Amino acid sequence: MTSYHCKFSFLFSIFLLTLFLLPASLQAKTLVLIHGYMADGMSWRTTKVTNGLLLAGWKDGGNYSFNQYGILLPNNLSAKPNAFFSVDLPSKAPIAVQANLLGQYLNHLYAIRKEPIIFVGHSSGGIVARLYLVTPSHVPAAALITISTPHLGTPIANIAYLVGNSPLGVMLNMAGEDDIRDSRGLYTDLKTAQPNTFLYWLNQQPHPRIPYVSIIRSNESKTRPSKYDFIVPPESQNMNNVWALQGQSLTYLTKENHFLSGKDGLFLIDILKRLSKI
Repeated sequence: MTSYHCKFSFLFSIFLLTLFLLPASLQAKTLVLIHGYMADGMSWRTTKVTNGLLLAGWKDGGNYSFNQYGILLPNNLSAKPNAFFSVDLPSKAPIAVQANLLGQYLNHLYAIRKEPIIFVGHSSGGIVARLYLVTPSHVPAAALITISTPHLGTPIANIAYLVGNSPLGVMLNMAGEDDIRDSRGLYTDLKTAQPNTFLYWLNQQPHPRIPYVSIIRSNESKTRPSKYDFIVPPESQNMNNVWALQGQSLTYLTKENHFLSGKDGLFLIDILKRLSKI
C-alpha cells in the first residue's frame, strides 16, 4: 500500500468519528464532474479519469452543455443508478457566472434523479462547486471532492491579473491572444485569499454539513516537473485550511501534477468506496 493511501486510511478512521451526526446520505449514486480553467466537460473523458469510474460499474450519463439558445441536455440522461455527469462551464468567466450555470444544470438533473449529489471539482471547478453549495437554493448534496483546487487562491492568478490589466495584456489582446484579458474576472476571484478578496469572503461562509475530501498534489518530488503542481500550492488545496471547514476535510495525497490523469479516476473510486461505507 502506498504512503498516501496509508495516510488516507488513518485520517479516514478518525474522520468517521465525526460524521455520524451529518444529515446528508452518502448512498447517493449521482456524481457531477466540474472542470477547471480552459477545460470542458469532455476533459474528464479525454484525460481518462472516467475510465476508472466505468470499470467500477458507474455509467456515463453524458455531458450538460449550453449555447446561445439555452441548455443542451446529455444524450444518456436517465434515472439509472450509479451515473456520473459532466458539465460545460464558461471557464474564463467569473466564479459566480459559472456557479449560476451549474445551478441551472443541477436543477434539471435533480428533478430527474431526485437524490443528493456528490460533487467533484478540479482546480477552479472546486471553487465553483463551493460557491454553489453556500447558496441557500442549492440542491441536496452528499459530498464534495476537490482535486488540486486553489481554496486559498494561487499566486499564478495574482500575476495573471496584473498582466491582464497591463499594457502587455492589451498587446496580447490585439494580437489575438485574448485569454488573459477575457479571464480577468476569474483571476480576480482566484487571487490569494486576504481581506476584501472573493476567496476570503467565500472561506468565511457557512458550508453544508457534508463530507469533504481534498485530493492534494503533494509536490514531494521537486526534481521531477511532471510530478509537481506549479499552479496551486499544496496548502491551498487543503480544505482544512479554509476557515469555515477547519478539521472537516479528509486529505488524499497524490504525486501527480496539477492536471487530470487516469489515476484520478482510481483515486475517486477509492474515495467513493470508503464514503459509501459511512
